[in-house]
Amino acid sequence: MIATILALAIGLPANCTGCSFARRDLEGANLSSVSYVGVDFESADLRNADMHNANLTGVSFRNADLRGADLRGTNLTGVDFVGAQLDGTRLAGAKFTGVDMRGARLEGRDLSRLSMIGADLRDAKLRGASFRSADMEGVDFGGADLRDANLREARLCSRNRDGEGAEHVECAGFRGADMHGADLRGVLICAGGRALRECVPVDAATLKRESRSNLDGAIL
Repeated sequence: MIATILALAIGLPANCTGCSFARRDLEGANLSSVSYVGVDFESADLRNADMHNANLTGVSFRNADLRGADLRGTNLTGVDFVGAQLDGTRLAGAKFTGVDMRGARLEGRDLSRLSMIGADLRDAKLRGASFRSADMEGVDFGGADLRDANLREARLCSRNRDGEGAEHVECAGFRGADMHGADLRGVLICAGGRALRECVPVDAATLKRESRSNLDGAIL
């Protein structure tokens, strides 16, 4: 109720589909627990905005300023972060599904245990970032700078069967990524549904083949 009142106080609804707040000055806005679908925040100033526990689907933060924003516990599905400034953005407990973070600058950030299933992190700046124990199945790291990144025990691969019982393996993609010093020890391959999965360490040969990279320079 408090979040709803605060959102309305600055002209923002607590629930909205297709609204546009592009280029708005929303610094420090309280948008915790809002539910937004297809909302446009392109080039908006969202510095230090509180969006924790929000549900955001198909939202665009393209070129938005999210420095210091609170996205803890937020569900983000199909969200566009291309060109967004993410310095100091709080992400603990956030769930990213199919988000577009191409070119994101997340050097040295602690992203441990995050769920980033299907994220597009091509050409992202991730040197020294920690993805330890994170769920990174289906992530595209193509061309990313992953030097000295920590991916230990991250869930990178999935094993599924099609309708005819044939097994298919898919891993996060590292084609063209700089893997020098990246720690991939103990990374996992998981089988079964999302609610109940069995995960075991994936062998280096499978990881190299399914990630479309020879992982030169990585610690395996």
